Amino acid sequence: MIIIMVLISGMVKGQGITVTGMVKDSVTGAVMSNVSVYFKNAHGVRTDSAGLYFLQSDGAVTYIEFSIVGYKKLRIPIKQDTGTLEISVQLHPLYNQLNTVTITKKNKARYTNKNNPAVDLIRNVIDHKAENRMEGYNSSSYEKYEKMQISLSNLTEKLKKNRFTKKFGFVFDNADTSKIEGKSVSPVYLEETISKNYYQKKPERNKTIIVAQKKVDFGEFIDSRGVSTYLNRLYEDVDIYSNNLSLLTNQFLSPVADMAPTFYMYFIKDTVEVNGEKLIRMYFSPRNPNDLLLRGTLYITLDGKYGIQKLNILVSKYANINFVRELKINQDFEKGSNGRYHVSKSDMIADFGLSKNGGGFVGERTVSYKDFKTDITFNDSVFEGPGTVVLPDALTKNNNYWDTTRHDSLTHSESKVYGNIDSLKRMPSFKRTLDIATLFLAGYKSFGVFEVGPVSTFYSFNPVEGFRLRAGGRTTPHLSNRFYTETYAAYGFKDEKWKYFLSGTYSINNKTIYDFPLHYLRASFQRDTKIPGQELQFVQEDNFLLSFKRGDNNKWLYNDIFRLDYVRELNNHFSYTLGLKYWKQAPAGICVY
Repeated sequence: MIIIMVLISGMVKGQGITVTGMVKDSVTGAVMSNVSVYFKNAHGVRTDSAGLYFLQSDGAVTYIEFSIVGYKKLRIPIKQDTGTLEISVQLHPLYNQLNTVTITKKNKARYTNKNNPAVDLIRNVIDHKAENRMEGYNSSSYEKYEKMQISLSNLTEKLKKNRFTKKFGFVFDNADTSKIEGKSVSPVYLEETISKNYYQKKPERNKTIIVAQKKVDFGEFIDSRGVSTYLNRLYEDVDIYSNNLSLLTNQFLSPVADMAPTFYMYFIKDTVEVNGEKLIRMYFSPRNPNDLLLRGTLYITLDGKYGIQKLNILVSKYANINFVRELKINQDFEKGSNGRYHVSKSDMIADFGLSKNGGGFVGERTVSYKDFKTDITFNDSVFEGPGTVVLPDALTKNNNYWDTTRHDSLTHSESKVYGNIDSLKRMPSFKRTLDIATLFLAGYKSFGVFEVGPVSTFYSFNPVEGFRLRAGGRTTPHLSNRFYTETYAAYGFKDEKWKYFLSGTYSINNKTIYDFPLHYLRASFQRDTKIPGQELQFVQEDNFLLSFKRGDNNKWLYNDIFRLDYVRELNNHFSYTLGLKYWKQAPAGICVY
């Protein structure tokens, strides 16, 4: 039979369901921004400044959930699979989190917000957020330098001298003891980016032009682009004036969020002078130490603008974040020509490990800003095209360019990373190690233009085919960026039948089929066995481990499947697929009878 499928979706196939609505506070009736709204075990969004949200799913969902720090999580069942729903809700405050907290002082005074000068000061900071954050300017431009690195921490001498790792000792010996007190870290990954950035408030537009980029390259075995994408997701920009801060994919309530005085305690420590400016040094900490909140110090200006001039933030030691032993954020602000402060440097460092003082790794992201200009007029041509543009020569800048252009010089340990990893990837023993690791983890053995695999399907067994052998593989981008083929052949020694698969893919945009945005045409034919109703997403149906099943496993079908698919992704991440499928089935096993 012929089945014609026309599937239009955002990122995955299916029509799905759309839910919209508004979120309010059940006590005050005020709309609530930055509330997390998501389908159970799926992606989510946050409400905007008007408390509105718009959420879509391309698959079946059972619940929609609403959550924000300080309010009871709300779950509402979804009783339809497609269409549009409007769900507006009211969230109830967690009053049990507002209990009085006693702080340790000589007289054991009870902390209260009433008649508290520290709380009055922080409320002034909150009231002036709009004019102190980036969105307070009509327009701005600046040069941005980003540096991200991964380091191994507290490596033991036993590990360094292990017979498998001692050959790579020059990498481990490149240690730095200044990053985290009491720990030695050895950088193994470094990435640097210099960009020109433009912002306009009305109409709101942003443009980023990446003028230079440099990163450690481990070769074909490690996806450097994937590492970069993951790190950028993990270490997002920190805007202290936002109500919620995204740190290591977790949402933390900012100490200057609209509702922050309800959940934080504030203490004025003293008045200090920094760069000729008198500032109030304020300490803050969570009322409930077990909440996912922060602690640290804010330096607040006394010029009537109540801007933050400096901050040092730590994650509360009682906050339970998987494998995170320590998280620090330091930011410095500088005064612009208009008397307002903007971020000049931001540093975020996280220490990960299974034990308190054992080995682990450290991730760090440093961002600095130069040539900050505000309230200037841009030509419309500045914002034409995609929001982010990479200049053609961005990846080819020489060392002299980086030495003269990067905002801060690299430390001694950082400066050796590029050379060390370049030497490492040329070592035959390192290549063999990663080749074996790739074979076991990804299931493919690369021979340059062709990969053989997956190895987990080379041998399997089932009641219909009995003992089954299979061999196959696929071409790689080393052969062509436009043409890809994938094939396999298998033979069952019990049913004495050959099975096979062959596909050909043509990349229309001359990019690999593993790069965004996808734009390709694929044709394939498969003759193989299948269990009726079984649809596997992440493993092959003849994976060796799937040979072991409980109960009777003897209802099978022989399938002939021909597919023709056209896939197109747009720069805004909207995608669609047009497909043609011919599927012929014949009984196997006890289905024959």
